[in-house]
Amino acid sequence: MLNKRTKNYAFTPYHHESGFTLVTTLITIGILVFSIPFVSYVLRDASTTVNSNTHLSVGQFFIFMRNEVIQAQELKIYPDQLKLIMQNGDEATFVMYGSLVRRQVDNTGHEIYLRDVKNISFSPLPYGLQVTVTTIEGEQHDKEIIFYP
Repeated sequence: MLNKRTKNYAFTPYHHESGFTLVTTLITIGILVFSIPFVSYVLRDASTTVNSNTHLSVGQFFIFMRNEVIQAQELKIYPDQLKLIMQNGDEATFVMYGSLVRRQVDNTGHEIYLRDVKNISFSPLPYGLQVTVTTIEGEQHDKEIIFYP
């Protein structure tokens, strides 16, 4: 037998005797067929993450509003804005500003409390107020906040 050395070429890092067979092709196709449906589930979950962030930010907004109302001495409720007279005499106003809900103290400053809002409304209740937030996606969130004078 001839003792012949195989030459290594620049484009092949190692010499490989086995080829790509029909069995490996079928296994690869089988893995792809079974994994493609899971991609749709992953994409669907990624789209609901944005929705859950909206729920989270609106929930956090309601917590901030509740804390502000608890610290207030007096409420002035209008359909499109809420004015709180604080214990130190300052007047905090919550109003829509574009697609934002902002808080101003004595009509100065600009503190953003919530983003991506289509509409916000305030309704008086015998024991406090009801805040209704409609997001840009069209979801409506309601919260009743109790006022302790």
